Amino acid sequence: MPKHALADPSRVAAPLVRPAPAAANVANVAVRAALALALASLMAACADPAPGGAQLKIAQQQKLVPPANETLPLSLRADSQEVLQDVLSAVGDEVWNCRRSGAALQWTSAGAEATLVDQARKSVGTVMPNRMFSAYDGSYVIGRVTADETVTPGALPWQRVTARFNAGERTGDGRFARTTSVQRVLTSGGLPPNPLCTQEGVSLFVPYSATYLFYRASDPDAVVPTPEPPLDAASATQ
Repeated sequence: MPKHALADPSRVAAPLVRPAPAAANVANVAVRAALALALASLMAACADPAPGGAQLKIAQQQKLVPPANETLPLSLRADSQEVLQDVLSAVGDEVWNCRRSGAALQWTSAGAEATLVDQARKSVGTVMPNRMFSAYDGSYVIGRVTADETVTPGALPWQRVTARFNAGERTGDGRFARTTSVQRVLTSGGLPPNPLCTQEGVSLFVPYSATYLFYRASDPDAVVPTPEPPLDAASATQ
C-alpha cells in the first residue's frame, strides 16, 4: 500500500528508502516482515479505514477541475475518436529503483502506488506499477506510456498512457474495461531528490499527487484493446 506522510498533497515529504536485504539476513528479514505485517494489520484496524490517510481526505475534499484536452500539449491530447469517461485524483508514491546505467547508478521509475478518488469523494481503485489502473469493481487496464511532457517544474511529468490490455468481470464490463487511454496531469511531487543513487537494488518511495483522465472510444461498440501478455517490470516502464 502507498505510504502517505503529508496532509497537504501539494508538498512533498522526505522520500522513503527501502534497502535490498543482504543474502545472509534473509531468514531474519522474513521474520521481521511477518511481524511488520501483523503490526500493520493491527494498526489498520485502529486507523482511518480509507487508504491514504490525511492526504487522501484532502484529495476527497477537492473538486477536480482538469485542464481541457485542447489546452494540453499536442503529444498528450486524446484522439478525436475518444471521449472523456472518468476524472479521478490520485495520492500515493512514485516508486524508484536504483539501477546501474553504464558506470553510474541512477533512479529508474517503476511506476506508482496510489489510491484513486472520484468526484463523489469515494475511493474507487488504485494505481499500480507497470502502468496498471485497477478498479474496485474488478476491472483494470494496463497501459504503455506514449508521451510525457514536463509541465510543472520539480514534479512528475504529465503523461499520456495508451491502453494495451483491458479486463472486467465480463467482457467490456466495469469502470476500466473499455478505457482506451489515460492522461496524467496536475502532478505534484514524485521526483527523487537526486537522479543518481548510491546502492544498487534499493527502492525509493516519493510522495506525489496527480489527476488522471480516463478516455474510451466514442463508439460504444468499439473493440477494446487486444489482450496481450503483461509486460515485465523492466519493459513496462519504457
